[in-house]
Amino acid sequence: MTNSLPLHNNQTLLNQRPSNDDEYDRKNSTSSATTPHHGKDYIEQRNVYVNGSIQFSLPSKYAAIQVLGKGSYGTVCSAKDLTAKKTFGNKEPLLAIKKITNILSREILLKRSIRELKFMAFFQGHKNIVNLIDVELIFEKPYDGLYCYQELIDYDLSKVIHSSVQLTEFHIRYFTYQILCGLKYIHSAGVIHRDLKPGNILCTVNGCLKICDFGLARGIEQIEVTKFQQQDITNYVATRWYRAPEIILSRKPYNKSIDMWAVGCILAEFYYRKPLFMGNDSMHQIYEVIKVLGYPPSHLLVDFGSVKAWNLVNSNSFNNSEKKDWDAILPGVSIDAVNLLDQLLCWEPDKRISVIDALDHKFVDSVRRNNDEPVCPHGIFDFAYESELKSMTNLKDYLIKEISLFKINRK
Repeated sequence: MTNSLPLHNNQTLLNQRPSNDDEYDRKNSTSSATTPHHGKDYIEQRNVYVNGSIQFSLPSKYAAIQVLGKGSYGTVCSAKDLTAKKTFGNKEPLLAIKKITNILSREILLKRSIRELKFMAFFQGHKNIVNLIDVELIFEKPYDGLYCYQELIDYDLSKVIHSSVQLTEFHIRYFTYQILCGLKYIHSAGVIHRDLKPGNILCTVNGCLKICDFGLARGIEQIEVTKFQQQDITNYVATRWYRAPEIILSRKPYNKSIDMWAVGCILAEFYYRKPLFMGNDSMHQIYEVIKVLGYPPSHLLVDFGSVKAWNLVNSNSFNNSEKKDWDAILPGVSIDAVNLLDQLLCWEPDKRISVIDALDHKFVDSVRRNNDEPVCPHGIFDFAYESELKSMTNLKDYLIKEISLFKINRK
């Protein structure tokens, strides 16, 4: 994300009065959907911040600083918590505020937001998963949107990898170990992240990694290959370079091993300092993998049973391709890393190493803390709620309910 001009405080809103009506009205409501009821005369003061087309409405305890980034789903800005205890250097703690726009008119945004909110609440507290501080839904235009208040992390891992900073063997082992710790916690709840990549792993100045963005996450029992799912993930361009080959080639359900493939891609990227498999489309992605791992076993392609897999079986272009030595591709790679890469980046999902076994691997042995690798204490995540969400009205009501529940549980 690139820095932008500061957000300017244009005015103060003093009309944020909670509504006693259970029905939400986007035309008339000037309050957030989550403002607590303090009685008839309660007025919550809010400040608005504007920078061109970017407009935020924040509780007065927060002071917006600047825009950190803007994408198709919304905008992220940094802010100070003026009421929190000051940090070292007598500074107010900083946080990141993500505003998702058009959420009430787009079904895909509502579904992703509900899913991510539920996951972040479920995984709250793990040191290697980003922490959600607060969330609210604002209806008043032009400030309307879902506001997610998160701890501000200095960088994402892609910026670290692609910077000029030297990554020592210790850094690579320790970073990999932290990713595995976060992933163990997620997998223990029966959840597949499905979008693990450097851009979705945040990195503090102290080198602490935190996995974020659960918008594509799914449960193990949910993974059925349908037309909707193929659209949902196969065409998700931003994640292509870290996408396991079975997602592209197979008509069958996949499992947690797709996240382990992504870990392998990230591990290789630590040494290579750029993505290892940079495909321009799904089949070019497979060809990029073949260049490194050699041609996949024919029996596996037959088992995948898709048209793309059959085309590979009948292709003569790469039939003679053999696996390359890792040290030829990644100069300076350690023997331990080579062994782990072989177990992470392999064609056959069933032969890919699990997160539990990866934590036992010699590669992370020197940085490991065996007594600090918890599993999720809440058990298996329950996806049954998704069967209730059959309309836009259901989705809106459910989002408001989840926001209220998050605030209650946070206290």
